[in-house]
Amino acid sequence: MEKISIKELYKNEIEKIWNNAKIDNTDLIDRGYVVHDEIIKNAILFIGINPSFPKKNPTPGNHFVNHDKNEKLYAYFKKFQKIATETEQLWSHLDLLYFRETKQKYIWELLKENNGGDFVYEQLMLSKEMIFKAEPKIIVVSNTLARHFMGFEKSEDRKNGVWMDFDCSFDNDLGTHRLTNTELKGTPVFFTSMLTGQRALDNGSFDRLVWHINFILKKLNTSNS
Repeated sequence: MEKISIKELYKNEIEKIWNNAKIDNTDLIDRGYVVHDEIIKNAILFIGINPSFPKKNPTPGNHFVNHDKNEKLYAYFKKFQKIATETEQLWSHLDLLYFRETKQKYIWELLKENNGGDFVYEQLMLSKEMIFKAEPKIIVVSNTLARHFMGFEKSEDRKNGVWMDFDCSFDNDLGTHRLTNTELKGTPVFFTSMLTGQRALDNGSFDRLVWHINFILKKLNTSNS
């Protein structure tokens, strides 16, 4: 198992984004960032949007966390662990943005602020590098806003919604999408609802997702043998 140290490779760049940020909402900067300290290479990569900031007992400050060891985070990650167990795969999670805010609709407000778009874009470009380094076996995007920022909703003229500039197309043989540009071309991608919380996938849809991931893994193993 090969791990990529996000903390070692990107801490200085993340600190630079925070120290140079000139957005209107300084509270967002004061809360600090939260980033996973490592990503497992060639695993299932779950993509989210950003860490939350609980109203009760918040802990401001900059944090690099490990989802395997932090018990407070386990409730959010247990569905990822369940998928990994049932598919016999390793897994990692990456939020595309690092600032702490529970209400996702605020992100749209942030983009309207002075320098808000630059603040978001700089984080997305770092996350894109992290995804490349992870070389994921399968990507599961479990957030619609994350899908937008990855570039899967850009218009045909490519002027709108480019952001991270990933492209994909539906593969009828696999029954899901695959990346069609960048060095990760061919990587299978699943677009799902949240896996936990009030708007999470129902149990039946979750079971189908597990089945589908296993189906693709068998397909990939067969084609590589």
